[in-house]
Amino acid sequence: MEAIVQNMYQSPVGHVHNFLCQCQQCKLSAWEHQETFSIAFIRQGNFTFKVFRNDLDAFNGLFLVCKPGYEHRVGHVHEMPDQCTIFSFPAVHAEQLEEQGRELSWFLKNPDLHAVLVKATPEMEYLHHRIFHLLQKPHFPRLWVEQMMLELFSLVLSRGQNKNISPLTEKHKRHHLPLIAAVKTFISDHFSDDLSLPQLATVGHLSPFHFNRLFKQMTGITPYNYLLQVRLKEAHLQLRHSNQPVTHIAFDTGFNSLEHFSAAYKKQFGLSPSHSRR
Repeated sequence: MEAIVQNMYQSPVGHVHNFLCQCQQCKLSAWEHQETFSIAFIRQGNFTFKVFRNDLDAFNGLFLVCKPGYEHRVGHVHEMPDQCTIFSFPAVHAEQLEEQGRELSWFLKNPDLHAVLVKATPEMEYLHHRIFHLLQKPHFPRLWVEQMMLELFSLVLSRGQNKNISPLTEKHKRHHLPLIAAVKTFISDHFSDDLSLPQLATVGHLSPFHFNRLFKQMTGITPYNYLLQVRLKEAHLQLRHSNQPVTHIAFDTGFNSLEHFSAAYKKQFGLSPSHSRR
């Protein structure tokens, strides 16, 4: 398979690579050996991941979790190039990650299963968004990035068996997924703004009615709930890793009142903002 693989980060915690497919003609790659435990977020495209009797339909919004020691093949579904962020780990860390993944034990402990797809939540997608953009800067706080990476891995491995990954039509994967992905990125970049449905629909080049229906159909939640979860995740990060007052964090992440922020935060994380900080 022809691809540009950029090394974005390397440390004892793990490696991060930016995978950019460059194939023009190929439909199915040669067999490739999986040497590390990896968690890949599919940012763009749609491909089949073939490994030991299983054909996984991988597309944007999913994480592909792979165990080491097996071979796989990748096949393109359409002409849109695949783009993935691949987090890979040495064997010693893979064992520790597997200890955290009790919900995925049905996969991790089964020698006949070598890869699995996990549907991303807004929380996971926002963490990936923060990590990916930080790693593109010339200077960034390594400890901050590594802490977010470990939190992301923990969330992915705690998702359990995804029975809610609905198959998508070719039209959805080819045309609609890229539009919804663009809206998600816009929300992650502008979550503190007073966003409106027509504004988000314009990003996706759709009418507000069509966009609202399509977004919920593709993600399982409304645009407002996606925005709310992104705001809450950013607030959660600031509470844990900054000394800013709770009121400042509430307004900085787009909430209009401290009461609304506190109620939504407690509902999402089970603790009030002040108790979460302690």
